[in-house]
Amino acid sequence: MRARYKKSCAKASSGRGRACGLGSMIPRMSFKSNTYRVLIASPSDLPEEREAATEAVNEWNAQHATAESVVLLPVKWETHATPRAGIRPQEALNRQLVQGCDILVGMFWTKLGTDTGVAESGTVEEIDQFVAAGQPAILYFSKRPIDPDKIDARQHQRLRKFKAATYKKALVGSFSRVDELRQTLLRDLVSVVRELRAQRPSLRGGFRRLEEANRIIEIILKQRKHRISREQFEKYREKLLRRRTRTAAETMDPPPRGERGPNGGRIGYLPNGDKVEWVKEEDEKGKIVEWPLLLRRNDKAILSAYNEFWDKVWWNRHQNWKYRIQAGQEILTKERKALYRRAERAARRIERRYGKKNLGWDDFEWGLLSGRMSALAWVTGADWNESLDT
Repeated sequence: MRARYKKSCAKASSGRGRACGLGSMIPRMSFKSNTYRVLIASPSDLPEEREAATEAVNEWNAQHATAESVVLLPVKWETHATPRAGIRPQEALNRQLVQGCDILVGMFWTKLGTDTGVAESGTVEEIDQFVAAGQPAILYFSKRPIDPDKIDARQHQRLRKFKAATYKKALVGSFSRVDELRQTLLRDLVSVVRELRAQRPSLRGGFRRLEEANRIIEIILKQRKHRISREQFEKYREKLLRRRTRTAAETMDPPPRGERGPNGGRIGYLPNGDKVEWVKEEDEKGKIVEWPLLLRRNDKAILSAYNEFWDKVWWNRHQNWKYRIQAGQEILTKERKALYRRAERAARRIERRYGKKNLGWDDFEWGLLSGRMSALAWVTGADWNESLDT
């Protein structure tokens, strides 16, 4: 960082005065900090809010950078993106901006944006990338009044549907004035930064996985465009994806003596049974420390995850049964009524345990959950054919 200076007037030992000038400026102490890049994402109808969000990030630095040992850099497509040929426009933004950022600030007002072919809009695709990578995303919806004649009815309808779905799945904020957005964001960034600081370094593993997922998406799009058959695709799949060979340290228990992990660190086990690689890194004070990078979870954690997914799968199936009953598609006998009452009590227990907002999914999310459930069922002893029956 650039050192800041203050003028200091001093008397010479002879008693004669010495003028204050550049030669008498005394440098203040610099501080070591982490740098987090903040992506400001929104459709095109929020130019004032985008500027206000940028100002809020800069104001956060003025108020908190020294105390938190963190500097935030605002990132926007207007200032940080460069044109790229031969690639989907939003994919170019993802690679240049999204995958290099640590925090996302998303804002919506009257429109959702233009469909990208992968998501409902560029902003939504950027949010999806952050969520998939486990990175923090802060979303705000504007309540500012607008002339009804300037509203695109189709865009507004799409936004309303997205907003309703988002409120069910995530904590979001709202604002009525630009200055209110600035103050709200300034406050929320404090808690987000502290959460990031409390987390162990992740080596940006989430975005590395996203980069591989993006390569797969590009392959699928090209496969459809050029009418490549599934047989042809399968034939060259391994070569196209360039899968990394897993080391003996990752695949053997216990690992061979002296074997190193994929990052060159020693292999060990935590008290709970997690298998880890001890990665060395410099902390905020310049001291070299070791922290555990997870290679394999312990049996208790695996079983706990299996039970949680099973509860959620059962709850979803119960909601389908409940709908059929309420729609008159299924009539309950006396014995089935007693079973239904017990199932209702069990469903409420699951809602209290996980929170109702964390239950219920669209088809894509249901597919992800079923896939995770199947894999865990196989790990816990089911045959593959049985594990697919979730």
